[in-house]
Amino acid sequence: MTLYHGSCFCGSVSFEAEGDLSSGTLRCNCEFCRKMRYWDMPLPDPEKFRVTNGAELLAETPRKKNLSMDIHHFFCTRCGTRMWTEGDAAEFGGRFRQVCVASLDNVAEAELVGAPVFFADGANDDWFFPAPEIRHL
Repeated sequence: MTLYHGSCFCGSVSFEAEGDLSSGTLRCNCEFCRKMRYWDMPLPDPEKFRVTNGAELLAETPRKKNLSMDIHHFFCTRCGTRMWTEGDAAEFGGRFRQVCVASLDNVAEAELVGAPVFFADGANDDWFFPAPEIRHL
C-alpha cells in the first residue's frame, strides 16, 4: 500500500490516501464520468483518506434527481479540480471512496502508464462488466 498525496490545480485543497495504482483503476461510460473524463483509483479502506488542507474550499457536484445511489463528488471551489468521490452504495459493496488519478501529486509517469484500467459499463448500471465501447473514454 502506498500513501499518496493529492491536491487541486491551485493548491488550495490537499489530501492523502492509502491506495495502490497497480491494483487497478476505473473509467466509466456513465453520463457523469464521460462528461468529467473521470479516472479513479478505488481505495481499499475509505477511512485511510484525509483532507490535509482547504476543507472549507470544497464543494460537491449537484446530484441528478433520478440518481438512486448515495454518491458525492468533491471539487475545489477556487479552481474546479475534481478530487474524489465517496458514498455508500450496495452496488459497490457498501461505503466507498475513490480518488481522481489526475489529482495525485508526484506519481511517476511509469506508475500511471502501468496502472491497469477497468472500463465499467455504468451507462447500463452494470459497473462490474466491461463497457462495450471505450475509445471515447
